[in-house]
Amino acid sequence: MLKNCELCGKLFAHPARTLCEDCYGKVQESYEAVKEYLQKHPGASVAEVAQATETEVDTIYQFIREGRLSIIPKDVSLTCEICGAPITTGRICRKCRAELAQTAPKETQPGTKRLVDDSRVRYLDQIKRRR
Repeated sequence: MLKNCELCGKLFAHPARTLCEDCYGKVQESYEAVKEYLQKHPGASVAEVAQATETEVDTIYQFIREGRLSIIPKDVSLTCEICGAPITTGRICRKCRAELAQTAPKETQPGTKRLVDDSRVRYLDQIKRRR
């Protein structure tokens, strides 16, 4: 599928990514630099990490929200996007995640399989009608 890169706007094709190959490589380099800096300086603040690695603060917060960093800067304050409770990584706290899992329809929960795929059945019916 053709898409425009979220960072540079360049047209590219990839089934899952939202960044072109060049921008993806740059983000990966930034991630590695941030990760290495935090391993060497575990008590560093976000501003120190950003300055030392020449990485934007927003990018560092994105790495933290994605759960990619095992060592988190000391002054990070994330909150749950649903209830506002303080969290250390991700976007949603454990309590809200558990509530969402309980209220999710049975079809979307992992381990359950839909018996009939409506779109496939309709398509097969159209083929049969043409014959």
